[in-house]
Amino acid sequence: MKAAILGIGTELLTGLVRDYNAYFLAQKLVDKGILPQFILFVPDQMEKIVDALQFIMKEEEVKLVIVSGGLGPTEDDLTREAVAQAFGRSLIFSPEAWDRIQFFYRELRNTEPPENNKRQAFIPQGAEILYNERGTAPGFKLEVNGKSIFVIPGVPREAEFFWSLIEKDLPREEEYFYRSPIFKFCGIGESNLAKEVEPFLHHLPSSFNLAFLPNYGEVWLYVYSSRFSPEEKESALIFLEEVARHLDRFFFSPYGDTLEEAVGNMMKEKGLKLGLAESCTGGLVANRITDIAGSSQYFERGYVVYSNEAKKEDLKVPEEILQEKGAVSEETARFLARGVRHKGKVDLGLGITGIAGPGGGSKEKPVGLAYIALSSEEGVRVQKFHFSGDRLMNKRFASQSALVMIFQYLKEKFGNEFNYHQKLCGFRPSL
Repeated sequence: MKAAILGIGTELLTGLVRDYNAYFLAQKLVDKGILPQFILFVPDQMEKIVDALQFIMKEEEVKLVIVSGGLGPTEDDLTREAVAQAFGRSLIFSPEAWDRIQFFYRELRNTEPPENNKRQAFIPQGAEILYNERGTAPGFKLEVNGKSIFVIPGVPREAEFFWSLIEKDLPREEEYFYRSPIFKFCGIGESNLAKEVEPFLHHLPSSFNLAFLPNYGEVWLYVYSSRFSPEEKESALIFLEEVARHLDRFFFSPYGDTLEEAVGNMMKEKGLKLGLAESCTGGLVANRITDIAGSSQYFERGYVVYSNEAKKEDLKVPEEILQEKGAVSEETARFLARGVRHKGKVDLGLGITGIAGPGGGSKEKPVGLAYIALSSEEGVRVQKFHFSGDRLMNKRFASQSALVMIFQYLKEKFGNEFNYHQKLCGFRPSL
């Protein structure tokens, strides 16, 4: 069984609005073992919507179709009419749907609905109405030529609600598609990861495909298949386990879904405290750390020391270092890391300094240059980086490199002592 997702809205094709629904629905479908065969976007034009629906209906393997968008009350909301035309149905007014729309306006907006909202109460003949608890537009479901067609609103918050109704109708016994857990690595590039994986490839069943996904300084690895036996699935998981054990020093997802969550869980388990001194990242590392609930257990404090005066006054970076070596230098990074560790009385102090760009660079110190230092009881380690993105990308890569540095320190110091290490992503409880 395969699915198709059809997103409707001119704003999606013109780049005015980023699509969220296809991203959300595809993830949910794959979690249920159903592969989206198509993800299509069409403008708010009757003929385009009808053409897309007729194209999808020709695909025999597609048994589930989710149409999102175009159910609003305005003249350019044409999904109801297009679905009715595509399948030779009439539009029928639903008094109950209209009552619910009126109730929504009266109870939640303390007013009467505009007359054009009545358009939302027209449903294709023979369709099952799916009522919306988060907005005015009802969705509906049709069964056509052995395919289940769900038509839902395009507002992401409302589309998420309708998923709870769609999944109740999905088959529960048979697994049509399988995607493994995502194995996430940091501190290693895609090419090097692929090279490290090569010796294990003969253990991966031929029915499975291997996929690498670079993601802002991380590489995600997974396998997938739409035709497999239980034995082949088991072998594919064993293959991933072998790779993970071989690359344990880079493998962070057993500790958390994001690198900041992984670092936080590791520090929390060992009872460690962290302090940050950020210059070029402007507090981005602190922001990522504090995005995680419970981060107060391990994050003590952070300083954004953007100017030389701040570096001197807050963290005692010597004037002569700033004059002779410069604000962007290995020496300054060392003083930042050491300064925040001592001032905050924390276990780990991290200092970052660099040139985010687009200006401020020189031949000796180009845009993208960064130094990151980590101070611990063992001393101070410093790494030099040269990123090649725009300003925001350079800041993001610097924050990622900082988190990688902490992760690698914790792995080196504590090895396999962590409780999280035993999970190995949790898909094989015996490990």
